[in-house]
Amino acid sequence: MELTSIAFIPDGNRRYAFRSGIELAKSYQLGTEKAWDVLNWLVDYPKIRAGAFYTLSLENLARSKAELAVLFKLFEKELDKAMDRRIIETEKISLKFIGRTAAFPKRIQQKMREVEEFTEDNNKKTIYLALGYNGQAEIVDAAKKFAESYKNNSVSLSELNESSFNKFLYAEMPNPDLIIRTSGTQRLSGFLTYQSAYSELFFCPKFWPEFSKQDLDSAITDFNERNRKFGK
Repeated sequence: MELTSIAFIPDGNRRYAFRSGIELAKSYQLGTEKAWDVLNWLVDYPKIRAGAFYTLSLENLARSKAELAVLFKLFEKELDKAMDRRIIETEKISLKFIGRTAAFPKRIQQKMREVEEFTEDNNKKTIYLALGYNGQAEIVDAAKKFAESYKNNSVSLSELNESSFNKFLYAEMPNPDLIIRTSGTQRLSGFLTYQSAYSELFFCPKFWPEFSKQDLDSAITDFNERNRKFGK
């Protein structure tokens, strides 16, 4: 099958900072620029119409106040710049945020909404940014949404199946065909738990700031050489 949806777990920013002897804020900035690089590289793959980045997990929100302050400042800065990024307009990219975003400062929540509204009519590619995200939490939140809908008589138990459950998730995004994780760590860490049942996995040993176009191409080439049977 063709690769139409891809996801990234951009791991290793903190370890890269420690190894390189640079400030953590600088490493996170490099990691953010790398994500924009990846968007530019994906232009070479027009059939990939959806992408996702594990930007910050729900567990990450328990990090020190100092580190979170660095991250929130960076998020706010990037959200301000997102609408001016040329690739958003030229490639008609829609940006959507998934996760328990209510855990973020109000000003950042507002900027997320502004970015989503600004890009909502773009229909060439959709990029999902997971913030305050955890796959199990998403399933729990989806179950609560379904329970509310059932309570309000807007949905019946007979209508619920593996496919229809998607509409209760944070977004009705395509299941990722391929998930790439950097830093050499070989696990999904709660990323897209419901959606990744049959995703192909590719683990890159490099830290995220070191990830290159060649690494992306190698992962996609590797994917294209696999025989996906989906359990059949």
